[in-house]
Amino acid sequence: MRKVIAISFISFITIVTVLRISTNIGIAATQEDRFPSKPIKFIIREGSGGTLDVPFRALTRAAEKIFGQPIICNNIPGGGGTRALGALLQEKPDGYALSTFTMGTLVLAHVEKVSFSIPNDFTPIMNVQCVPMPLAVRKDAPWKTWEELIKFAREHKEEVKVAVWGANSTAWLCLQKIEEKEKVKFTYVPFQGTGEVMASILGGHIDISTLGSGIMYSKSGQLRSLLLLAGERMKALPGVPTAKELYGDLGLGFTGGLSGIVAPNGLPEPILIRLQDVFKKAIEDPDHLKVIEQFDLLISYKNAEEFRKEIKKWDDELNKIFK
Repeated sequence: MRKVIAISFISFITIVTVLRISTNIGIAATQEDRFPSKPIKFIIREGSGGTLDVPFRALTRAAEKIFGQPIICNNIPGGGGTRALGALLQEKPDGYALSTFTMGTLVLAHVEKVSFSIPNDFTPIMNVQCVPMPLAVRKDAPWKTWEELIKFAREHKEEVKVAVWGANSTAWLCLQKIEEKEKVKFTYVPFQGTGEVMASILGGHIDISTLGSGIMYSKSGQLRSLLLLAGERMKALPGVPTAKELYGDLGLGFTGGLSGIVAPNGLPEPILIRLQDVFKKAIEDPDHLKVIEQFDLLISYKNAEEFRKEIKKWDDELNKIFK
């Protein structure tokens, strides 16, 4: 009799345990199915009005319509994006906190001392856009094509001065590869702002700008773009070849500056898929596409897995470069 009671008690405990597990799984599934059930925090790694801020705000407004919940944008500039990622790591990996991410931040994470690993501590959601980087000269410069400039640089070693966005920037890494390929040597001048660069190039103090604003100044006729670091040619500059056309894909930055969305590591798969699907639809929103065109950007969609592989590939390359 006691044996029967013991077996019955064990069976009862087993049934209760199974019911609890099933209930917890059901609650978790329900929470994921209902995602999002509250506002989403979205960190933007630069100040207001820039080529990340305005386009990504347009993207979040488009995503809000689909989610049915507000997406609250919060600007955290500084550290080339490492401050924004540091703030994101303080959040739970539940999909309610996201951040912009650029490949430039990946470079800086190798140069600066940071307390996290981008490939290991973050979950890529998707890449959204590409920031084309034009190699532009003054409209009255003696070089009409990139080939002419390279010929001059080969004959006048280190005379061609190139403005780069700080030391160890993405454009600088690309130009290092081009120098090696073309057997030339440039002189690099680091700058911190667009205004400084434009004043210097228009004043004749430097020869080449690598900043994205060079596209706007090329369209206005003040500069002449000779080469584009981007995955494809731009409608605004149809006659300007890409570095990929001339040299192939030699590494980080040759297809432009990628910009996407990441979350803290540990994001549940159903929420990752939901975020990826909604933001992919939001990319095609007419208001978002209008902003992309205004800022001379290119859509460069990569899903979560493709973006993860891209980040890992460039992280491995940077490990070799900075070792």
